[in-house]
This record gives sequence, C-alpha cells and structure tokens, in this order.
Amino acid sequence: MRIHVEEQALNELKNALQDAGEDYKRELARLTSLMKEITNGDIQGDLATDLLQKYTEKEEAFNSLATAIDEAEDYAGVKGRDFASMLDELKEMAK
Repeated sequence: MRIHVEEQALNELKNALQDAGEDYKRELARLTSLMKEITNGDIQGDLATDLLQKYTEKEEAFNSLATAIDEAEDYAGVKGRDFASMLDELKEMAK
C-alpha cells in the first residue's frame, strides 16, 4: 500500500481549517450579540427569558465546536511541519 502526501495539501488543509474557524467564531459572536440584543429589547418577559435560557444551554456545545476546529487546525499545522522536517531529513540523508 502506498500513501501519497503533499506538504502543500497539508498547508491548504490547515489554512482551510483556520478560515472555517475564524468564520465560525465570527458568526457565533454575531449570534450571541443578536440573542442579547433581541432578548434585551424586542422580546420581553417570559419569552425572552426562555429564548435566552435555551441559547445559553447550547452555548457550551457552540464553544466546544470552536475549540475542536482550533485543535484540528493546530494538529494539521503540526503534522505539516513534521512532514516538512521529515522531507528535509530525507534529503540530507540522500546527499
């Protein structure tokens, strides 16, 4: 069995994960802001309390997803650097 890996592909994966993470965090911050704005203004009383409580219950899951994206990005970066180092070592050995 043969596995073909390119350093560029690992870097592209890391960059894609980074972009996805930034987009997700930006949208999560926007959603959080909108929820606070809505429940402090347009919606009042029990409905606002219920809506905010439901959002708060899901907030940990939202934040966990952001953390998972960051960890995947870090992992891809580490593996990309490891792969580049391994290639450099192999080139040195071949001399």
